[in-house]
Amino acid sequence: MKVKNRIKKYNEFEKVIHEGKLLRSDFLTLYFLKNELGYARVGISIPTKSGNAVVRNKIKRQIRAVLAKELDLGIGFDLIFIARKSYDIENKTKISADIVTLLKEVGNK
Repeated sequence: MKVKNRIKKYNEFEKVIHEGKLLRSDFLTLYFLKNELGYARVGISIPTKSGNAVVRNKIKRQIRAVLAKELDLGIGFDLIFIARKSYDIENKTKISADIVTLLKEVGNK
């Protein structure tokens, strides 16, 4: 994912979380907010309760891999993905299906 398509700053995360809408699935929580940029930006947050740094980075890589295939960068939304406690690294197909479902719901709103 290109640098312009990432959300990294704390205040940008806070804006999306506090002003945006919320969607939940079994493994992920998604906050989204329409932006004026005309392209999608994505932030990923993994709580430290999910595991050590190796596990958290693996979760981020899995989410980014699915987003690379499924996300249409032409949509004008800021998206924040937060892994839930029930996130299961081994269940890749269910995680992929959850992300696709969440992205479709964002597109419908």
